[in-house]
Amino acid sequence: MTGHRFPAGEKGRLTAEERRRLQPAEEIVQRMDPSPGEVAADLGCGPGYVTVPLARRVGRVYGVDAQQAMLDALMENVPADLKGKVVPVLGELPRIPLEDHSIDRAVVVNVVHEIENLAQFNIELRRCLKGCGRLSIVDFPKWETSFGPPLSERMSDLEMVAMFPFFQVVRTWRFQEFYQIEMALI
Repeated sequence: MTGHRFPAGEKGRLTAEERRRLQPAEEIVQRMDPSPGEVAADLGCGPGYVTVPLARRVGRVYGVDAQQAMLDALMENVPADLKGKVVPVLGELPRIPLEDHSIDRAVVVNVVHEIENLAQFNIELRRCLKGCGRLSIVDFPKWETSFGPPLSERMSDLEMVAMFPFFQVVRTWRFQEFYQIEMALI
């Protein structure tokens, strides 16, 4: 699956009011039910739309993105009281530039369609996650929505689950504009 990469020059759309209404980051993080001491990685974090609310709930968040401009925007968007909890990391998925067994949770929001090698991404997730680590996926359904990639780049929630054979589904939520899947490493 190879799709388009979201252009850094349009990063403002990733935190726009319309997105906040249609895909509320705080509610996404609440459904993840993260623990205060968790170490998380927001893979393809962009300007930190989910990274920042996640940092309020966990011990540390690695914001991983392939574009330095996105990481710069991420750190601009992190409030002063959370600066020590958010670590920007430049990296091109499917490779995850983190240590083995270093994270409790991987978060992938509207990014899977940009990853060229999902088999390698699975191997990297398994390498980076601790024992019973969690994978939180948010993505666009396979029907027209008010924003998102072309339909040809989307997967249904069932197709998405099938792409991650090292995980079992804990819970799934379906909404008009997106779905959210919580999975556990097996």
